[in-house]
Amino acid sequence: MLNIIKSKLNTTYKKKGLNDSSIAIYNRDVIPAVRNWKSSIYAYNKNAINLIPIKSKYVMKLIKAYFNLYHLQLESLLRKNRLRRRFRKISTSRIFISDGEFKHTNDKVNITLYVYNKQKLNFLLKLKKRYLTLFKKAKFARKLKLIKNVGLNILCKHQQKSILLSNLLPKYNTQVNTAQNIYYSRFIKKSFKRLRFYMYYKQMLYINKAKFENTYLQGLVSLVKNIFNKNVEFNIINLKYFYFNSKIFTQPLELKLKKKRNVLRYLKVLIRKAKIKNVKLADKSKKFFNFNIFNSDNFLQLDNTKSKYLKKIILSNLKYKRVSGVRLEAAGRLTRRFSASRSQRRTKYKGNLENVYSSFKGYPTPVLRGNDKANLQYTVINSTSRVGAFGVKGWVSST
Repeated sequence: MLNIIKSKLNTTYKKKGLNDSSIAIYNRDVIPAVRNWKSSIYAYNKNAINLIPIKSKYVMKLIKAYFNLYHLQLESLLRKNRLRRRFRKISTSRIFISDGEFKHTNDKVNITLYVYNKQKLNFLLKLKKRYLTLFKKAKFARKLKLIKNVGLNILCKHQQKSILLSNLLPKYNTQVNTAQNIYYSRFIKKSFKRLRFYMYYKQMLYINKAKFENTYLQGLVSLVKNIFNKNVEFNIINLKYFYFNSKIFTQPLELKLKKKRNVLRYLKVLIRKAKIKNVKLADKSKKFFNFNIFNSDNFLQLDNTKSKYLKKIILSNLKYKRVSGVRLEAAGRLTRRFSASRSQRRTKYKGNLENVYSSFKGYPTPVLRGNDKANLQYTVINSTSRVGAFGVKGWVSST
């Protein structure tokens, strides 16, 4: 019996110094508490915790309202038809926001937001297609010369006409001048029409950019401070693609279904836009790396080549950094009829939602919020339209 205990003591892991070159550390799944429970709370006063879920709901409504602000007068100038407020609220040309991740301490709240700025991308696309070719030097110089020549000819003709009219009708000099001014202003508007629209789009881009600056965010911060009675810090993360977050991935479908009822068409378009790569996972032996690289003495002496190598090591040991599968589901009153409409269910998916590390490789993985997988993001959005109520579900998995 004693020999068995001795053999176990010899084979068990003994704690060594971090500077030891023989030590090897395996990449464990360390998931932040914010993602595990959507909000991590650390406070001495237990009574202060009771109202936090309700407060966070109000704060999220306030944040969404702030990012959905728009200039109705300016946007209506860019359209031929009248811009209706209802359709503006439903439009997908906006800043999409995920659910906030709240981290509470006694005197501070850290709010992490994932943002996909579709509005900015739309404005930049329109500027590139329509208006950037206008400012090429040769074309723009020719157009200015043409406007100048035409304008001078019109001015000479109208001056001659005005002299004749003023001699014949001296009482109506002011009316003649006003008619001339109206004509000139119309000519200028027509000639610089494209330039005018370019300036409108630039103004819209400036308004979009201003929402993320500290000068405008201070108003939002002061309102959130009054709700939580604490200092507030925002961490805004701009996403490159909308399918990196499940909440942002499902929001466009919900907005589209409020307006029109082409369910399968919208599902196909959204799933097609999701780019998924089949990633070959490395062997378990490659997941070990030497901890001696991270010593303070060696870290200061790293060259560019070593720092690049270090980045590769860190990135290779990170998990859940690539999208492996997406799925969308819409259910409810999705027919086009306004009376006696039946409920429908439509689904589309791409890739795989399984956790590759646990199901294929057999690595241990943690569980989030009781049952959810560590690699999976899942959201449900309930909404209503004129026909009836419907719901949208979205899944995004990663490897």
